[in-house]
Amino acid sequence: MADDTILKRTMAEEVADILRGRILAGRLKAGEPIRQEHVAKELGVSRIPLREALSQLAAEGFVTLAAHKGAVVAPLSLAEVEELFELRLMLEDGLLARAIPHMGEGDFAMLDALIDESRAPDGLKRWGELNWRFHEVMYLPAARPVTLKLLRRVHDNIDRYLRLEIAMSAEGRNRGYREHQELVELARARDIAGARKLLAKHITATAENLTATLKVRAET
Repeated sequence: MADDTILKRTMAEEVADILRGRILAGRLKAGEPIRQEHVAKELGVSRIPLREALSQLAAEGFVTLAAHKGAVVAPLSLAEVEELFELRLMLEDGLLARAIPHMGEGDFAMLDALIDESRAPDGLKRWGELNWRFHEVMYLPAARPVTLKLLRRVHDNIDRYLRLEIAMSAEGRNRGYREHQELVELARARDIAGARKLLAKHITATAENLTATLKVRAET
């Protein structure tokens, strides 16, 4: 595709971004092989940057690499999903506590705008992107770029599976919007303890809903 044409200077990163996007969008599914010859031809790159891109995605947990089998989109076990949520809670709890004292009206305005955008007609289709952007804006004032980068990868890996749930009930979506708004209000009030408590509830409820869905799918 013309949109996927690669610029020479950052080939491996560009290829990784494209393949990661396809995995997150569900165009490449868990367990599906990545046909390297086809991808290299389609994107107009050699095998070397493609291999570098796949190594990067393997390090991020998106693909697995095996001798004589090539690259395969990595599935996540239920235990791994649960661990990712535990990691997400640990990272976000610390970031939120650090961020709240440094948040200003500009931050709150951006968060309010993102909540409104997520409620727009196309919000469900863009749910993963808008959900990450909300959390990113919330935690940027913590000034912990390395932690935030790690959290982004955790969110991306979870997001592949939350898309199964994003057909979530309207009730579940409304709960998410409501809790995002409550988090902003608690942050405005500089209520760090209250915000941390709500964040734990928000993440735990999402984890429980997703793991319940995955258990049902595993049994059918």
